[in-house]
Amino acid sequence: MSYSLYLCRFAHGQPSPMDETPIRDVLGPVTVGGMPATGLPEPWDLEAEEGGGAEVYGDALGLTFNRFSPGQILDRVAELARRTGAAVIPLGCPTILTSEADRRHLPESLRAEVIVVAPEALTGRAIQLLISPRPEPRRRPALPQFPYHPNPVATGSVAPSDTPCVCCGQERGWVYTGPVYAADAPDNSICPYCVAFGKAAERYDATFADGIEGDVPEDVVTTILRRTPGFLAWQSPTWLTHCGDGAEFLGLAGAKELEKYPDAVDHLRQRWPDDRFDDFLASLDKDGQPTAYLFRCRVCATHLAYADFT
Repeated sequence: MSYSLYLCRFAHGQPSPMDETPIRDVLGPVTVGGMPATGLPEPWDLEAEEGGGAEVYGDALGLTFNRFSPGQILDRVAELARRTGAAVIPLGCPTILTSEADRRHLPESLRAEVIVVAPEALTGRAIQLLISPRPEPRRRPALPQFPYHPNPVATGSVAPSDTPCVCCGQERGWVYTGPVYAADAPDNSICPYCVAFGKAAERYDATFADGIEGDVPEDVVTTILRRTPGFLAWQSPTWLTHCGDGAEFLGLAGAKELEKYPDAVDHLRQRWPDDRFDDFLASLDKDGQPTAYLFRCRVCATHLAYADFT
């Protein structure tokens, strides 16, 4: 890290000596070669157990930490500031104090930009976050409602993205990551809004599932194939139906996940009329293969499943 920071105690606008004892106690264990019998090295290197380090210059009137690493080194800087009452002055950042009362002791040039952190809250991580604050997470817009795929983010069929949609050209904050079945359609960067509104299906003459198992009304077929995010499968993904309607896709499942859904296991058993079913069931792997695909009936809430592998 190329940052530098200074540790200095002030009184009435002037540097005031820090007690050398806490300096030696706190920095001594990570000083390369150890501390001298008296006084402080000039200059010296720090090396923490986790590999972080820093170059230190100065004396009790003020210490400069150059090329310091986050982690244990900053933890020791924070401890030293707590024990000496010194100000932490990161280069190009506001001064960090542990008491508002200490502001009046700072040089006038430092008084305007001050962050006061309670001693118990002043840690190396706190200093790091003040130096390099993490950006606020982006608040992404609400997704369209997909009645046959109620949570496409959880299933991995929709993901956060700042990439503009190839269909509408807008940056929507989300991108569809499932399959697209069309001769000339892009296989990525379609936003879920263009899926939901049918714009992508119309533009590319595309579907997002390869087929539907069972008899359902034509409008259900259209909604599932052309206006619902599909899912990736080892073979061509198939949408299950029940009670004359398309089922909700809930996600991939292995043997462990299916323990919660005995009705889905029964449905899967009916599709695998073989005395080796129990071995097959035990082999199902959500993150590998064979994999089960879990659904739920929108009418009676029965869970359904089928499985495949390469």
